[in-house]
Amino acid sequence: MSGYKVFIVDDEADIALILKLQLEDAGYLTLRARDGVEALEALERESFDLVLLDIRMPRMDGIEVLERIRDRWPDLVVIMMTAHGSEDIAVEAMKKGAVDYISKPFSSDDMKKRVERAIQFNRTKLENERLQRVLDEERRKMGAILRGMADLLVAVDREGKIITINRAAEERFGIAAGGVQNQPVELLLKTDIPAERLPCRVVLATGDPCLDVTYAVQAGGGMIPVLSSATPLKGADGEMMGCVEIIRDISTLKALEREREDFVSMLSHDLKTPITAVVGSIDLVREGRIGPVNAEQRSYLDSAMESCAEMVDMIDTLLDVHRFEAGRMVMAARREDLGPLMARTLGRFDSVARRAGIALVLTLPDHPLALSLDRNQFARLMGNLIANAIKFTPEGGEIEVSARCLGDPAELAGRIPRESYPDVPLPPLKPHLLITVRDTGVGIPADSLASIFDRFVQARNRRLGKSTGTGLGLAFCRKVMDAHQGFIWAESVEGEGSAFHMLFPLADEEYATAGG
Repeated sequence: MSGYKVFIVDDEADIALILKLQLEDAGYLTLRARDGVEALEALERESFDLVLLDIRMPRMDGIEVLERIRDRWPDLVVIMMTAHGSEDIAVEAMKKGAVDYISKPFSSDDMKKRVERAIQFNRTKLENERLQRVLDEERRKMGAILRGMADLLVAVDREGKIITINRAAEERFGIAAGGVQNQPVELLLKTDIPAERLPCRVVLATGDPCLDVTYAVQAGGGMIPVLSSATPLKGADGEMMGCVEIIRDISTLKALEREREDFVSMLSHDLKTPITAVVGSIDLVREGRIGPVNAEQRSYLDSAMESCAEMVDMIDTLLDVHRFEAGRMVMAARREDLGPLMARTLGRFDSVARRAGIALVLTLPDHPLALSLDRNQFARLMGNLIANAIKFTPEGGEIEVSARCLGDPAELAGRIPRESYPDVPLPPLKPHLLITVRDTGVGIPADSLASIFDRFVQARNRRLGKSTGTGLGLAFCRKVMDAHQGFIWAESVEGEGSAFHMLFPLADEEYATAGG
């Protein structure tokens, strides 16, 4: 017990000296006071780990000194010393706060054991009190966090019985936490989905997090749409103790989504109506119904018709991106022979490419390529990519469209840039079809490659000094690939060209047909 300070308070010099020698021999530091008054004065000046306090002393007895110590220094350890036969007084002293007493005469070993035990006991008590204060503070912080959360929180045990809910959940469901404690979670969460699909039930069944599940739950007299995620609660041993489900009311978001749908539908209608009138008028003039049309005039009219067609295509793309995001796009997937389909798609751009002095090349394997897809959406996807390639490829350049099967897992591993799909699991190592649109154009800045498939994002070309388009074409391509459970990404070197890769999963029979 080296270094601990023991304060000896005894008017008998010989006993005080014996205590001093025995304690210092055991490694303690000691100081002596001859009576209670002197002891209290010393305690004001310095601190001690333990006081050995005699009961009978001049000027102030040990009991009164003990009482004052308890009032002034409540955590100070005090052991009373009493003459043999005065044990009743010692017991009274322990009731007033002494931790132990020693009867005179005492053995050295017994005295030292009692001193050591008392100091250790007090150290443990003080540490426990400190830890309790820390725990209480953490509980206060956690309580403040839970009370301040706008989202609803429901914690359940391994059986799916409610441990607690936060204040937001109490207010939303109109029930106190104590009213649902130890009740099945379904008693609180009355939803429009089967109980086993509740995120907390999924977590309890699988042990894995269940994220971003939408459903409707009964609250406030009606059903409200929510976005919910649940994660396991694990103990120090790593075993699951239950789970926590965080529920967000998305009523406002749903209302905004409906308003956006109405706005987009209205906007597309209001935009298409005048374009239809313009197209009809141009047709009347171009067909000569208003009067003769010469070659130069026809060229201008053809350009106007192309611009109208581009405008209609942009409106349709905007609507389709919106339908994809709202989950209302209906995909009509069926098995298609890709060779003729890709040839027809490329053929649509023959005249445009010739006028621009650009060569279009289709490279396909000798064997057939079959794939389950939505023909119309695939054609628009390819059309967007080819049109972009023509737009950014100078005269004398080349655009190659190719397709091949990837049957070897080694060919697939690491092919998709992680930054293009940071939050999406990459495809399993199974056969896929890779379609590439490669050009020899001006290229895309490296810092734009990961974001060009986002809505309304356009890669600013440093050579052109500007961005072109609406920023919806590539977003539409990404949505089409997502709907086909495929992947799309771009590779580019500025000044040398770009390559857009599309990876479609192949069914076993499709891979076999393709010669796999």
